[in-house]
Order: sequence, then C-alpha cells, then structure tokens
Amino acid sequence: MGGLKINSQAEVQNTKGASIPGLYAAGEVTGGVHGGNRLGGNAVADYCVFGKIAADSALAYIATK
Repeated sequence: MGGLKINSQAEVQNTKGASIPGLYAAGEVTGGVHGGNRLGGNAVADYCVFGKIAADSALAYIATK
C-alpha cells in the first residue's frame, strides 16, 4: 500500500514534508493521502490520474532547467 508521500503535484516529499526537486511518483509506490485506501477499481483512477500529473510535473520541471 505504498510508501512514498506525494503532494497534489505528485512531487515526492522528504521526512520534513518538503518536496524533493525533480522526484515524482504515482501508483502503488505512493502512500499518505493518495495511498491510504487503494481498493479494486479505485486504484485504476488513482494511478492514471497521478501518473498524468507526475508526467506533467516532471515535464514542467525539466523545462525550467
């Protein structure tokens, strides 16, 4: 049921709650609010939506470099 804590932009959070620059996650590897309840069909919407958010966030991050 996950482990990495992410925010609404799919940025992985460190133990102090700050985003780790350039690190994004989605799906089964995530925890916290997004990984606390993953039952059956709920997981499909979660990994599809947060996969897209993670990709969009990563592309935006790359564009700033």
